[in-house]
Amino acid sequence: MGILKGIEKRMESLVEGVFGRAFRRQIHPVEIAKGLTKQMDEGRMVSISRTYAPNDFTVHLSKEDTESIHAYQAALREELIQYASTHAENKSYHLMTPPKIRFASEDSLRFGEFGVTAKLTGPADGQREKGAPSDTSGQTRIFRTDDIASSDGGETEGQGTTAISADDARRHGLARERVELVVGDEPQALDGRGPWTVGRSHDNDVVVNDPNVSRRHAKLMRSENGFIVEDLGSTNGTLLDGAPIDRERIEDGDELTFGQSVARFVRSIDAPGEVPGRGEAAAGSGGG
Repeated sequence: MGILKGIEKRMESLVEGVFGRAFRRQIHPVEIAKGLTKQMDEGRMVSISRTYAPNDFTVHLSKEDTESIHAYQAALREELIQYASTHAENKSYHLMTPPKIRFASEDSLRFGEFGVTAKLTGPADGQREKGAPSDTSGQTRIFRTDDIASSDGGETEGQGTTAISADDARRHGLARERVELVVGDEPQALDGRGPWTVGRSHDNDVVVNDPNVSRRHAKLMRSENGFIVEDLGSTNGTLLDGAPIDRERIEDGDELTFGQSVARFVRSIDAPGEVPGRGEAAAGSGGG
């Protein structure tokens, strides 16, 4: 982790002096780096012997931010490449090629917003190692940094990089993550950062009308690398694909049973312009 901190310090130095005052009012390079590694974690794919991670990234910036980094774009790219490589090494991720990073200007992005598209791609010569996954089409996630100037011209204390709302993501015309629990035939969206409780009581995030389900039966939550389901000491237990569990990681398509009620966990990426819950998903989550 010390190496990553050193790289962050170097990225901070890129915007000192003549660039510093202007750039601190917009997106800081360290926030881009953290958004990039979040996408790397979310998009990893597990094979029999290795965990592959995205190695091809596009950073989407507003017109103003694109202009701000123009003078040191090449230096920033190199720092981001090293940051991604070090993160992959720390996490024991395998990259099929050294990280590739490009920048793109997006008119739809506003002040304090940026996007990261993460792809998993093989070598240009097509020589793919045995067992390696196929290239992915890429998933894009929009972030908003809280480290921006307040309306009176001062600066607010940053809280790091967070995902923006679904409505804002659709406005950008870029893909966004969709997470829901389909109980029977009824999809129930898991919005926000969670965690989300499941149970018979109406104060749960996901209400299951089944007398065999406890009032507070289970909990779903985000983890660093995906999603987890945890049984909350329910009377009849929680099953994952038919097997009883206490706490387990879950993936897109997994079947969960609460009492006698079966639910399906869905995690996908909506294509640009789609209304969530309609049409085909643009791509799988790549969560494993």
